[in-house]
Amino acid sequence: MEDNQGHRNRLRQRFDASGLDSFADHEILEFLLFFVIAQKDTKVAAKNLLTEFGSLEGVFSAPVDHLKKVAGVGESSARLIRFFRDVSQRISKRKAFADQPVISSASSLTDYLGAAMANLPEEQFRVVFLDNSNRILKDEVLSEGVEDQTAVYPRKVVKRALMLNATGIIVVHNHPTGQLTPSNADRNITKALANAAESLDLRFLDHIIVGREGKGYFSFRENGLI
Repeated sequence: MEDNQGHRNRLRQRFDASGLDSFADHEILEFLLFFVIAQKDTKVAAKNLLTEFGSLEGVFSAPVDHLKKVAGVGESSARLIRFFRDVSQRISKRKAFADQPVISSASSLTDYLGAAMANLPEEQFRVVFLDNSNRILKDEVLSEGVEDQTAVYPRKVVKRALMLNATGIIVVHNHPTGQLTPSNADRNITKALANAAESLDLRFLDHIIVGREGKGYFSFRENGLI
């Protein structure tokens, strides 16, 4: 008992001094299991976990039912491992979400896209999906094609928005010629997209035409066409 307590104290002191940098994988699991196994040596259970699942990553991604089958790992230990996994995943999701920019205007969107669409040889139609705060959830290329022949399907756009739980969309396409004036086809697809979005209470924030580098953009909303 005294040897086990001494081992625990040494691990605690190492953690306090330098975090997990000096810990082997089995020691990380040992240390974690201290919180649910008060007296027993946790080294055997930790090594059993690594043997069963192959790596620390494998342990933390394993289903609870599988964890509980490992010798020395009970229900409380399995629950704790799952808890740390779920917390880590939540933090990662929030960080990824927070890193996405907020789109407040057509100019901020063109800044976000950078030169990605400015010098394309063919027309590309991109959809930017947004949440209630106009933070980007996803931006995807919907179609690419020969100049003036890009096909756009409103049903496909709104279906994808629902899949992503988006509440707003901005559509963007480029004019390889550099001409910013919207064509009749541009106006028609804008109207069709606006109608499709309205039917599902989806905010259709803008349709933006990107010119060649240095030529700026055309916003349907800024020009009173939405």
